[in-house]
Amino acid sequence: MPSQKSPPDATENLSMDELRDEYPSGWRILVQNESVGYVLDALMDALPGSEFTKSELATEAGVSRQSVYTHLDLLLVLGVLEPVEESSPQRYRVNGDSDLLDLLHQVNGKVNQRLSG
Repeated sequence: MPSQKSPPDATENLSMDELRDEYPSGWRILVQNESVGYVLDALMDALPGSEFTKSELATEAGVSRQSVYTHLDLLLVLGVLEPVEESSPQRYRVNGDSDLLDLLHQVNGKVNQRLSG
């Protein structure tokens, strides 16, 4: 009796870049959209506790307001921003206790150190 071949795994036909896009690492989630990088860069430049409306954050980061609206949930889940209670229009505060922002500052420092010397 011939053995039956199981259906091919859906990921078998994907190239490595397609697999990385399909199942991104945490790093890829941060860098896969250029505007997220610009916003994170702006938040790294801001003082802890700084507050922004979505429009102000867009201006500070050099991205469209639509980009901030699109990625706001990610920034909140990552813990780099936190909503300011009872603000109108809604404001968001740079989370001074963000482990992620601390790590990004460390990576930034290492990259700058290596590039300068």
